[in-house]
Amino acid sequence: MEQWEQCYNKKNLTAEDFGGEKYEGCNDYLVLQRPEIIKNIHKQYLKAGSDIIETNTFGALDIVLKDYDLEDKVFEMNKTAAEIARKAINEYKAENPNETRNLYVAGALGPSNKSISVTGGVTFEELIHSYYTAVSGLLAGGVDLILFETIQDTRNLKAAYLGLEKAMDENYYVPLMLSFTIESTGTTLAGQTADAFYYAVHHMNPLSVGLNCATGPEFMTQFLKKLNEVSNTYISVYPNAGLPNEEGQYEETPSTLAAKIEPFFQNKFLNIVGGCCGTTPAFIKAIKDKSIGYDPRVIDENKNENAVTGLITLEVPKDRPIYVGERTNVIGSRIFKNLIANEKFDEATEVARLQIKGDADVIDVCLANPDRDEISDMKNFLEKVSKFAKVPIMLDSTDINVIREGLTYLQGKGIINSINLEDGEKKFEKMAKLIKDFGAAVVVGLIDEEGMAVSLEKKIKVARRSYELLTKKYGIDERDIIFDTLVFPVATGDQKYIGSATATIEAIREIKKEMPNVKTILGVSNISFGLPIAGREVLNTYYMNKAYEAGLDFAIVNTEKIIPMDEISDKEKKLSEELLFNTNDDTVANFVAFYREKKGSVKKKLDDDKMTPEEKVANLVVEGSKKDLNALLDILLQKYSPLEIINGPLMTGMDEVGKLFNNNDLIVAEVLQSAEVMKASVSYLEQFMEKTESSSKGKVIMATVKGDVHDIGKNLVGIIIGNNGYDVLDLGINTPAEKI
Repeated sequence: MEQWEQCYNKKNLTAEDFGGEKYEGCNDYLVLQRPEIIKNIHKQYLKAGSDIIETNTFGALDIVLKDYDLEDKVFEMNKTAAEIARKAINEYKAENPNETRNLYVAGALGPSNKSISVTGGVTFEELIHSYYTAVSGLLAGGVDLILFETIQDTRNLKAAYLGLEKAMDENYYVPLMLSFTIESTGTTLAGQTADAFYYAVHHMNPLSVGLNCATGPEFMTQFLKKLNEVSNTYISVYPNAGLPNEEGQYEETPSTLAAKIEPFFQNKFLNIVGGCCGTTPAFIKAIKDKSIGYDPRVIDENKNENAVTGLITLEVPKDRPIYVGERTNVIGSRIFKNLIANEKFDEATEVARLQIKGDADVIDVCLANPDRDEISDMKNFLEKVSKFAKVPIMLDSTDINVIREGLTYLQGKGIINSINLEDGEKKFEKMAKLIKDFGAAVVVGLIDEEGMAVSLEKKIKVARRSYELLTKKYGIDERDIIFDTLVFPVATGDQKYIGSATATIEAIREIKKEMPNVKTILGVSNISFGLPIAGREVLNTYYMNKAYEAGLDFAIVNTEKIIPMDEISDKEKKLSEELLFNTNDDTVANFVAFYREKKGSVKKKLDDDKMTPEEKVANLVVEGSKKDLNALLDILLQKYSPLEIINGPLMTGMDEVGKLFNNNDLIVAEVLQSAEVMKASVSYLEQFMEKTESSSKGKVIMATVKGDVHDIGKNLVGIIIGNNGYDVLDLGINTPAEKI
């Protein structure tokens, strides 16, 4: 595979080569202005041994090119670039008639200059359109495959994939290669780990998944090893020629880079190899020469890993079900409902944060309040939660439009909750398309046109029908099916639910036996509805463990109120057993009597009573939380001036944030959350300042230099220092030195 930058530099291009000073640095535009230069660069890489050559279209997307007023050239630029690459191959073969290699044109597109998760500045729909137009041009030009490279944000990629699918539906199908970038933090720029990325993109059925850019090959080793462990696709790598020095020069030589890549060949990690930034044709020749004699990685056909992910991959606990935190649900939590109703989205995120701290492996998000706009609430809540929640997110709604909108906010492979056969197959068909478009697991409730399945026989009947439809008719991976065998209250006196606790558990057992690759889930707290609080905590825990013994995979619970089984007395276990599996008036009365005077205990409640107000404020900055922020600032104002608070506890918190980020304990998104707390604090304190005082620490002028339109880093720095009290003047991208 080839790389362009160093070859541009060697051509000593002037502004005239780009079509004028206005377009200088827009390398993609060279396919229209100087096509012969681009074609000859292609041929140099073919001569060096490249089997795949990339089109010169890394930034040929409308959201990038509009910085040069060239957005109307996107289709033409991509089409022409593909045609030039094809012409280069044809000429090379004509000039080398003994060449027997198969040579391919990869239509290459970068991540754009916007990261929807980190910097914002672009919508999901805009990204879909941008990639649709670019890919359409590449396909019209005759590429053999599409390569999305230097991927930094999986939300961007998911939009790109939808644009790709639309373009291919209208043209023709080609294989898809994916190559992402890992930062020195060990994650993508948007905070996702390598394995979480793989699972999040597996539904795209890529030809290959791999790494490029960012670093030299040494840092890539552990991530290639992880991909090798989980992937059943080809694996690619094309690193930079090391990291650039202070002058922007890459210090690796062709021989040293090839030597550092050689262990990847020795360990059989790779199928596709090449070079990224700083690698000229000489590098490609050295790497290819080094690869001779080594066998490529062999795909294990029996390996077909599957998992749900957020920024991290969900790891299945060894001794309990996967906990799904239930409190971010307007139906089940009055506190959460009121926070959303009052549009206190910052405070609402604290509910999610507490669930995660209380060992929730997944958080369930439901905003289905009929008095409010559910889509709007889902967008506003996920915009905040997705920036700090590393765990997978379960989108809980009966509205397919809400689910679709929610999926656009997830970097990982989330869970849809839920679908059923209440209205026949109609919803199955619509939801199956979303599952394939975005990649998701799905909760399937055991409900059909006749209603909820209560008896064991009905549960199994509905499960079998649902399984057949989803797997055979709609092509859903059985491992992405999570059956909700339905929990009904055990102590309401409703006769139709007598024996349902047993039926639910036995349904789990039977489903896991008959369909071993599917998962199961229960909304556990339904079992104890109407019972005393303390009794509910015990009964929920006891029933969950009984279901787990039968094969339960997921339990929707309030993680703050799970009681360890060894803390439940034998008496309480016996009462629970009798109530659940021998339900009658006596067993209900005995259970209620025992807990009538017993108060429920709230587990895992965070205790910050020992902290001083100064420490509490600093901790809020570190946590990225605004809970009780103004109240704490009011307390501090009794002792300090506003500037003393800013330069004291608030800066103490930011100092700690810096240390944690340096130690890779925080990702970029979390640092931005902390900066938002700092900004909110300063904004609140400004009203108490004297007219002669100012919270501004000075003015910072920022710009991306001429010839560079990559402004993600600049935008990040601008957000952080702006929120820390500096006035920021952003001159934008491609800024001449004279203007600065």
